[in-house]
Amino acid sequence: MIEKRYIELMNKELDGVNAPDESAALRSFLASSEEARRMYDELRGVAGMFAAAGEVMPPPDMKRTIMASIAERGALRGARRAERRRFLDVLTPRMKVACSFAAGIAFGLVALIILLRAMPQDSGLDRKDLYGTLAGGRRAGAVIASKSVSIESGDISGLLTAEYRDNSLTVVLDLNAPREIEVVLSPAGRLPVESFSAPSCGAYDIRTDTAGVAVKAASSCRLTVTFRDEAGAHPSVNVAVSAGGSRIFEHTIVKGQR
Repeated sequence: MIEKRYIELMNKELDGVNAPDESAALRSFLASSEEARRMYDELRGVAGMFAAAGEVMPPPDMKRTIMASIAERGALRGARRAERRRFLDVLTPRMKVACSFAAGIAFGLVALIILLRAMPQDSGLDRKDLYGTLAGGRRAGAVIASKSVSIESGDISGLLTAEYRDNSLTVVLDLNAPREIEVVLSPAGRLPVESFSAPSCGAYDIRTDTAGVAVKAASSCRLTVTFRDEAGAHPSVNVAVSAGGSRIFEHTIVKGQR
């Protein structure tokens, strides 16, 4: 069971409102608890989905459809209310509960369909900046191996996580930094980039080549890079962080190695 205060710290961290000492406490807890890391990954996935969706414009005919529906329903509202009263009068309490439950499920399905139709099909990243196949950020399959490493170097701290799936490798890096940083991700085997997300990095530069990905950000940054691993080789990945022209952190993550 994960304490409520750590769940609150996870949500605040994803919202970018944690104080430095709160972020440090969360990173220490995540490094010690696999269950907490799974929950944090799930919360981060949901937050990433909404961040990747961005601002979505409704279909051009939506306004006309809604206004027409309002007008039609206004004319029938009185009659339908009377029908509902007569119907509810003959229902038992148990039947009323069952009807309410069914209505809730139907509403949820409609909301999900609208959300899926409104989400953009592209990740928003310029294709010329990447090689390989650009996906919409969807990472299919369960995590078969995961490892997290804390980063502490002077005024820069963070958490590095690598997730291995059957045919992909995802690297997630949360960095708290008051100055410009550069991150270089280099998976062995020269894997192509499938998707890239940096919703909290503000202005940043990204470079990709056959050796991996390099990202330069002005300060604190949370980024997620998914590499396509068609052969399921599950290679190691080297992560290097530099600040002010100096290397402050470097670590190679190997699947299955503690």
